[in-house]
Amino acid sequence: MMRKIWALARLVCLDGLRRHALIGLVLLAFGLEAGGLLFFEFIPRDVGRASGDFILSVGWLTGLLFLLFHAVQVMAWDEERRTIHTFLARPISRTQYVLGIFLGLAALLVLLNLVLALLGYWVLVLIKNSLTPIYFQHLSPFNYALSWAGLFCIELMILAIIMLFSGLVRGGFPVLLLAVSYAFICTGLPVVRASFANRTDLPAALQRALQWLTALFPDFSRFDFKEMITDESTVNLAQGLATDLGLLALYLIIALWAAALVYQRRDLK
Repeated sequence: MMRKIWALARLVCLDGLRRHALIGLVLLAFGLEAGGLLFFEFIPRDVGRASGDFILSVGWLTGLLFLLFHAVQVMAWDEERRTIHTFLARPISRTQYVLGIFLGLAALLVLLNLVLALLGYWVLVLIKNSLTPIYFQHLSPFNYALSWAGLFCIELMILAIIMLFSGLVRGGFPVLLLAVSYAFICTGLPVVRASFANRTDLPAALQRALQWLTALFPDFSRFDFKEMITDESTVNLAQGLATDLGLLALYLIIALWAAALVYQRRDLK
């Protein structure tokens, strides 16, 4: 079973590399970061924090483009779909198909984030060395790596939900719209919950509903560590982060399990 899953994941990786899905995104990120170098001199103070936010924002945009265009195209089914996996892969179950596609795209995401992280760190070092220490006092490699790991966790959650959406609806464009709407809800729901936190006239049922919605729409800010890139302190992994990683693993398992159930009951004709 695992041999078939890894074989399909390898085909997905090779297909993504053959389509140059990563090269274009890396060039886009490099162009944005090179253009951003022209504007850092206009920042009056705390250049290090602004630079770290910019690098992680470019990484988030690049990863989102990969998910919404390449991942959706690979996962979504329509009448025009013709793929090399049909001809090269051995007969596999639909559960193996779901896991193989997810692992293949996750491997491409790892490669993309690794390249962007190295490129972004080089840009931050270049900015730090070109300024006096008062403007860019500290750059923490550990917190920088942790920030990219958190960004990758967010992308994994979106990738898993795209896998589920691809089984629920047919066609790439509907899956794209659902994925964008899901990302917006996950980003906006914590803001709504925080705005109602101090209100005493809010019904208790609505407060509980907003809390339970986190199970369906996770809070991405729990994996946002970009503000600590220029912080000298080291994140304590035992406080909260282990719980977040456990919830992430549980969320991925449930999403992929639901996607496998949907694919098992789906008519692919």
